[in-house]
Amino acid sequence: MRKKGILFLLFLFCFITACTSNQKVEKEPEMTFLLSEPYPMPIPPANGRGEAMEHLVPEYAFDYEEDVYLKEIVTAFRRWEWSTVYGELSKLEQEHPDYLDIYRLQTEVYLINKNYEAALSQLDQILRQNPKDVHAIAVSVIVKRILGDSEGEKQRLLYLEEISLDAAKAIQELLENVEKGFLIDGSAPLPDGITFDAIVVFGQSPKSNGKPSSGMIERLEKTKEMALQYKDAWVIVSGGPVRTEFAEADVMQEWLIENGIEKERILLDAQARDTVGNAIGIVSLLEEKDAHSVLAVATNLHLPRAMTTLSFYSNQIGYKMKLIGVGNGEIPVENKGEQLYTYVCSARAARLFSKSDFEKYELKPE
Repeated sequence: MRKKGILFLLFLFCFITACTSNQKVEKEPEMTFLLSEPYPMPIPPANGRGEAMEHLVPEYAFDYEEDVYLKEIVTAFRRWEWSTVYGELSKLEQEHPDYLDIYRLQTEVYLINKNYEAALSQLDQILRQNPKDVHAIAVSVIVKRILGDSEGEKQRLLYLEEISLDAAKAIQELLENVEKGFLIDGSAPLPDGITFDAIVVFGQSPKSNGKPSSGMIERLEKTKEMALQYKDAWVIVSGGPVRTEFAEADVMQEWLIENGIEKERILLDAQARDTVGNAIGIVSLLEEKDAHSVLAVATNLHLPRAMTTLSFYSNQIGYKMKLIGVGNGEIPVENKGEQLYTYVCSARAARLFSKSDFEKYELKPE
């Protein structure tokens, strides 16, 4: 009997072992890449114009505007008071190293100002404390593309797929479509027989005396040409008082009227603070006029970023349009800085930038 009992227990052990060996064991995703070292605070750029800029569109850092530590810094951010923003964030980082939203806000500030290595360092500070932070790992993939680290980008994207497959797909699609935008040629002839509901113009800062700058003139000359060619199209001019007291849209409207374009055709967005703001204001006016066939006008240098940002924003809110672009001015052979900043603007327009943008992406079950 004792021998039979031992044999039975041995059989039971083998049976259980065989069953459990056929079950898939989920492994915890592991970071196979090195995190970047802490980066010293970059030198702040020159300050903006102060309070007059605070309520332009978009208002930066909406995730933190009620934060007990960060709300005053958010106000300075919206005013482009960079010395205050950089210094106060650096101070808070030292005082509260476990408060992750400090690093998130630093990331947004640094990306807006093209401090890409510093932005990556702040994202990696988050990942040191929370390796499954979807926001931090997703945005770090974008920054790795900006920095030209293809191997690092690949490793982080694979890791993101293990954490949130939907977030990884969204980031991959973003990167692919931004690259397609680099191929936009504003000097190409427009198709024959085409009509447009609206001509949209991306602003540029005027001179300090309120007169158009040379870059603005280039855009306006092309706008006039297109407005005379497509006489039934609305003309949307976009740009707020960003670097001077004069709203870009107001200055552009005045020039167009002086040069033969009817005031009744011109629609103004005088609140945009940047390219993403242009997209927000332009789409709002397009919706108002139910305009879906759109001709975008910018300089040849700026056109790929302008059109890509506008496309991402309209897709993100579900507004359908057929978009074609024309440029004016010098045709650049390549402008790497402009291309890299297109990733930042596109991520913001596509809502793949801030903490709350990633709340819809759930972690994969363990």
